[in-house]
Amino acid sequence: MKRFVFGLIGFLLLASCANKELLLGEISITPLPADLIEGQGYFEINANTIVAVENEEQQEIATRFFNQFETVSRWVPEIQRGTDKGTISLSTDASMENEAYKLQVDTTKIQIKAASGAGFFYALQSLKQLLPTSFYSTKEQPNVVWGVPAVTIKDKPAFGWRGYMLDVSRHFFDKEQIKDVIDFMAEIKLNRFHWHLSDDQGWRLEIKKYPKLTEIGAWRVDYNVTDESVSNWWGRPVQKEGDKATYGGFYTQEDIKEIVAYAKERYVEIIPEIDMPGHSLAAIASYPEISCTGGPFYVGTGGVSKDNTYCPGKEVTYEFVEGVLDEVTTLFPFEYVHIGGDECNKLAWKADPDCQKRIKDENLANEDELQSYFIKRVEKMVNARNKKMIGWDEILEGGLAPNATVMSWRGEKGGIAAARAGHDVIMTPFKYCYLDLKQGDDDLEPNLGYAYSFLKDAYYYNIVSDSLTEAQGKHVLGVQGNLWTESISDWGKLTYMTFPRLYAIAENGWTQEKHKNWKGFTSRLLYQFKRFDEQGTRYATSAFNVKIDHEGTGTGAVDISLKTEVEDLEIYYTLDGNEPTLSSIKYEGEFSVDSTATLKATSFLNGKQDGNISEKHFPIHMAFGAKVVYHSEAVNPKEKDEIDKLVDLNYGKLHRWDSNWQTIKGDLEVDLIFAKPSKIEKMEMTCLRFTIGGLYIPEYVEVYGSENGESYSKLGEIHKTEQSIIQGRNKVTYIVDFDKTVAKSIKIKAKSVNPIPEGHHQAGVPSKIAVDEIVVY
Repeated sequence: MKRFVFGLIGFLLLASCANKELLLGEISITPLPADLIEGQGYFEINANTIVAVENEEQQEIATRFFNQFETVSRWVPEIQRGTDKGTISLSTDASMENEAYKLQVDTTKIQIKAASGAGFFYALQSLKQLLPTSFYSTKEQPNVVWGVPAVTIKDKPAFGWRGYMLDVSRHFFDKEQIKDVIDFMAEIKLNRFHWHLSDDQGWRLEIKKYPKLTEIGAWRVDYNVTDESVSNWWGRPVQKEGDKATYGGFYTQEDIKEIVAYAKERYVEIIPEIDMPGHSLAAIASYPEISCTGGPFYVGTGGVSKDNTYCPGKEVTYEFVEGVLDEVTTLFPFEYVHIGGDECNKLAWKADPDCQKRIKDENLANEDELQSYFIKRVEKMVNARNKKMIGWDEILEGGLAPNATVMSWRGEKGGIAAARAGHDVIMTPFKYCYLDLKQGDDDLEPNLGYAYSFLKDAYYYNIVSDSLTEAQGKHVLGVQGNLWTESISDWGKLTYMTFPRLYAIAENGWTQEKHKNWKGFTSRLLYQFKRFDEQGTRYATSAFNVKIDHEGTGTGAVDISLKTEVEDLEIYYTLDGNEPTLSSIKYEGEFSVDSTATLKATSFLNGKQDGNISEKHFPIHMAFGAKVVYHSEAVNPKEKDEIDKLVDLNYGKLHRWDSNWQTIKGDLEVDLIFAKPSKIEKMEMTCLRFTIGGLYIPEYVEVYGSENGESYSKLGEIHKTEQSIIQGRNKVTYIVDFDKTVAKSIKIKAKSVNPIPEGHHQAGVPSKIAVDEIVVY
């Protein structure tokens, strides 16, 4: 799609009559419409504009939309029902599909046609994206006339299910924030809000029959961190008797009714998820009688809990589920209820007499079939309340419930199997649709998420597998982006991880495959970033950031290559630590450095910087190629004739799988033997903290020097005892300065954390130390 340009973007023209400024928008709509023809000229929306509607529903839709002008303009176009005087008109065309619309803008009028309220609503969302970016600001602009570029759009969605899931159990977001979520969904034509309301770390929905669910289950001991360099979710201490649970929150039933009404006005259906039979620690902490062991239980503070399931052998469990579903299905007047069904730890079931008796009485083969029995009973409860049941793809294990809809997350396999069996499916495989995964280079991203799901992955995901027949493919209802919030402790983190990947998912769900275009999409994203800037919304530029790759050459130099996920960007860089500009070195291909350098790089398009500044320091140091003698066990010993990892000028990234990390079991002790005696005065060593994998930084590091390679004396040391037991994922550098001395060799000793403290993910065992390079000056 060509971009509409009137002279310079954002150029201000003086309007006729009064001293009014005319701001012109651009044609930059996401998701991309099915058919779009650019026109000539523009239409002015001003205080004298009249909007004509036919009926009450159209009037309500138009009123909510045009009331937004009050914030920025201090005036609102007049809305009249049954008039022919409107220069903006909404009219019904019953021949159109449910969510389809037509939007025609010329210099004298705007005409909108649709068959349904949803169609009119989506037409107005496209109209909003045609307005100048300053319309998205909260700053008053009373002297502005809003110019809408001439265009004709005919549009309809490719899929009926276009969803976004938010986990509010791991971190709680309040009622007004949930409304904000519904707003940003609706703006990009998403129509299913999957609300993950219960898990091990919190129950968020008031159930009047079971008040302890929110009196107890909604609260946990507060170990939250906001520092984005620290990630301690996967090893927080568990709650103990006497600990005060102060973090959490829940939605009252009145809150739910208000949010449901708000969502309906924006044509968003809400799918409540009450996770069962696993991921239920908050529930069984509140009502331990529905567990296998009876407790005591406490709401999870983080991480993974093992004994966290309902007991499917007890009838009281099913009575509890019935009571919860009675209220859930009444509160949410929509088609679906999600019951989770994922990652159920069945160890307690193996030892529980009630579960084993149920297996025997029902002629079940094993615990997988017991889970299937549970899910099928729950589905009958859901169906009896005139709802359809959704579950994660684990509900396939042991046999799928007769009418269940499957949400395929572990990959596509579960969704494909369900579609072939005649079940409806929603595709949300983690590689393409999990928004809590990292979206860029580890060293350039905030320390949020794990694994990777890049913008291009989300955009190019093929929702309907080519392996399905046409009939089977019709069971694929659509696609959904999921945001699990283990590392998302505030709104800024939520929007950073959501945007812009949710725009890729929205376009994938709305726009026909034949119309999609990656280059056009990323171009439109840059305009969307301007809207985010006006709103003050945090977002990720990861796809535009420069990724820095390097490799030690083995000759005392480092080869460096630069790239971006978005193509056709120009990269400029510096090697002296200064900020790169268009006057800096332009990247033309791989280059080498043979002396210490601090690389900074960024990307430009049409002379404008689009990415953040990427930075990496490359020490070219005296210990390169030194002989390394290990006095401790290395997990990845060098190959024959290979320069040791500790002195090869290859520097590790912030993930445990980077082969540049040398991992040591227990304490570190190594000797570095130089080719000849050398004057030295500093040692630097960077360690990887990745505590979920047992990698802890050392308690202290000591440096010893030897003139003859035999007798050593201490040169210096550094202690980080308190920092060493902090959990998370980050890199920590140890710097030991000492008086300049001549040394033939040096000895490095580092004390590991042993044992890993109680309450940590791998408590009780020795830690490992990961080092990428021992740098000597």
